[in-house]
Amino acid sequence: MLNQMLGDWQVIYHKYSMGLWEDGATDLEESQMHMIDRVIERLEIVDGDRILDFGCGWGCVLNYILSKFLNVRFTGLNLSHQQCEYIRGKMQDPQSYLSSGRFTLHEGDLNEAQFTEKFDKILSIGVFCHVGNLTNAFQKLASFLKSDGKVFIHIITVRIPNNMSSGFTHKYIFPHGRYWNHDAVPSHNRDLKTVDRWYVNGMNYHKTLTAWLDRFDDAQESIKSLDYGMDYPRFRRIWRFYLLLLGTIFATCDGEYNENGQYLMVHA
Repeated sequence: MLNQMLGDWQVIYHKYSMGLWEDGATDLEESQMHMIDRVIERLEIVDGDRILDFGCGWGCVLNYILSKFLNVRFTGLNLSHQQCEYIRGKMQDPQSYLSSGRFTLHEGDLNEAQFTEKFDKILSIGVFCHVGNLTNAFQKLASFLKSDGKVFIHIITVRIPNNMSSGFTHKYIFPHGRYWNHDAVPSHNRDLKTVDRWYVNGMNYHKTLTAWLDRFDDAQESIKSLDYGMDYPRFRRIWRFYLLLLGTIFATCDGEYNENGQYLMVHA
């Protein structure tokens, strides 16, 4: 179902995070390209970098970056076995940049990960909404980073003290998910410190969620027979409410209240 909703193109695989629309994107695929282009710019990726993607999802971000740089090498760290299986399939696909020999997949937990090399850059898109202890996570990432390396984090951020997601999404979608306050990442500066920060207007996520909802509705005939662990009409009501709820939340106050935070960090 997610494949249909999120989209799956030649270079842009399904990606469960915000697309960037404010630079003129006209569709979901283009918005995700613009989003990754922004990451490349702000992390200052250059050809030859060794990069770790913490929580690499289905491999969309690193596949796109590999398509842009001939000598970049990536390691993907992912806890999800299902996503790793999808990536392993792409690693055997000669049309995928994941099959280029410049990508290594590590399936496992950040807390248990060990790497023999250190990285020039580390990026993490959306994963810290599912991380409960920023101090421990930053300590671990710092141990993987070269002395002059940089870390880029993209997460949902809010302008309220509460860092928990809504009761509905906690119960039905992402148990224990977090919407961190704008200042949460910069306030943790023991092992990594924030040297630059940006806030991406919530209307970008509103438009992404609207595009996902449209694609979900358009795919009913092909997805209604899948196994959701409940009858499909009930699943459809829950999922549509989730997409509508988050879309409304991000559009509140013209996108200035609930946004996405981006942080550039270096060794403290």
